[in-house]
Amino acid sequence: MKRIDPLLSLLLLFAVLASCKKGDPLITPGKGKDLVLSSVGLQKAAADNAFTFNLFKTVKAGDNSNNNLFISPLSVGFAIGMTSNGANGQTFSAIKTAMNYNGFTQDEINSYYSQLITDLPQLDPNTTLKIANSIWYRQGFNVLPDFLQVNSTYYNAKIQALDFNNPSLANTINNWVDNQTNGKIPKIVDQISAADIMYLINAIYFKSIWNTKFDAANTRKMPFSLSDNSQVQADFMEGIIPCKLYADDSVKVAELPYFNNKYSMVIVVPNSGISANAIVPTLSAAKWQNWTDRLSPVKADVLLPKFKFSYDVTLNNALSTLGMGIAFSPAADFTRVNAGGGLSISAVKQKAYIDVDETGTEAAAVTVVIVTATAVLNPQFNADHPFIFAIREMKTGLILFAGIMNNPLQN
Repeated sequence: MKRIDPLLSLLLLFAVLASCKKGDPLITPGKGKDLVLSSVGLQKAAADNAFTFNLFKTVKAGDNSNNNLFISPLSVGFAIGMTSNGANGQTFSAIKTAMNYNGFTQDEINSYYSQLITDLPQLDPNTTLKIANSIWYRQGFNVLPDFLQVNSTYYNAKIQALDFNNPSLANTINNWVDNQTNGKIPKIVDQISAADIMYLINAIYFKSIWNTKFDAANTRKMPFSLSDNSQVQADFMEGIIPCKLYADDSVKVAELPYFNNKYSMVIVVPNSGISANAIVPTLSAAKWQNWTDRLSPVKADVLLPKFKFSYDVTLNNALSTLGMGIAFSPAADFTRVNAGGGLSISAVKQKAYIDVDETGTEAAAVTVVIVTATAVLNPQFNADHPFIFAIREMKTGLILFAGIMNNPLQN
């Protein structure tokens, strides 16, 4: 076999590097792999999309502002999926209804999420996708081994018992979150409550490059019309992009693929006179499927504003509206976490981040399910070695008796 001159190889490498614009990621060769789901997995994915629109509409209904909104329903799915392994009775049924799990066994739900954790990060060598799960629980609290084992096996969850009275615990959890999201979400826990028993956390991080990148030289200021008909000047990217388009009387839809066509961004722009806020309540998995099924490949002159923002939301009300309110109440049944019960969910919180520019997209989301004692657990006091004691009058503090107890068997 003919050898390639090392000097020529070096020159070729310099040529490739020189052709890359500053800040452009290097392309990794290879087409990656396809996500292959079983028939049950495909049904579960469809159910997840239905949950996506249910949650999206419900969150938006509770937010009357015209601010940006960005959530990861899949991250909620992972976090509640772990939590559901500890639910029982009506609480378990309520979670299944809210999360659109009905029709699936617990094993099918766990196996589906397990496959996503393994397969989604492998689809494209030029896309970074990290999915990480963790469970942090109060040291000394008796968690049933089956609950920990199933979440370790199917969700690859990092599981750790910690001293919840240690003021640095929040930093420990937040450092894990910060690391899993590449610094995009540095904090999910503010402080540890005395009633908190367990934190179940999912983190998703995504970064990919466009199949056809926008040339930064073409980015320019253009007016972007707000919902109140005022305008702001935004940085618009422009390029002739191979993509897919669909249009009808109410919307224009574009699908912009990321590298190797493994992931894409689908953008729905309402037609003139129709607001995005008005479209949201009408969304459904069926309508979305109708739009995406009708997308046609074209080369289009695409104008898209650059944007970057963060969003955080407490999902208690939204998930209660969808049917799992019992999980947040004293009637919650999480006896598959601890046989003694007395546990409920105090909060489901999510923080999300997105950055879209000429090169591609970076996004992250963290969802935390906080499980607390329905009543604050009594602190333990164990007098199991010699101690001093006194008997006093409580109002004045006058001590009547004092002593040392060295041996309870001594008469």
